[in-house]
Amino acid sequence: MSALKDGRYEIELDKKRYLLFDLNVIDELNEKYGGYDKLGEVLDAVKNPHYIKDLKWILTLLINEGAEENDPELTERQVGKLINTGNMDTALTSVFAAFSIGITGGQVDENPKIAAMSAT
Repeated sequence: MSALKDGRYEIELDKKRYLLFDLNVIDELNEKYGGYDKLGEVLDAVKNPHYIKDLKWILTLLINEGAEENDPELTERQVGKLINTGNMDTALTSVFAAFSIGITGGQVDENPKIAAMSAT
């Protein structure tokens, strides 16, 4: 379990939660978007008019992957209730930070959004 915890990114929502960008997430992103390297495009408000819906789906995936074993899985609707206009930028930045940790093996890139947009 310690390796799992080491790869998680902490986010404060209704309580302290963790995001985990692991192989399960990569698999889901590949299936839904054609590659995890599309994350920057998917979460770009200019390029994707549905980015809010995608952000909610991705956050749900990351939160459920980062949850403790005994924590119940959250639904997209429940995650949507945790995010508002006051914390949406934090949520978005946290997704990119979790991505950065996932691809670097533990370090957050100085600008994780740019790293996500240039991932290949």
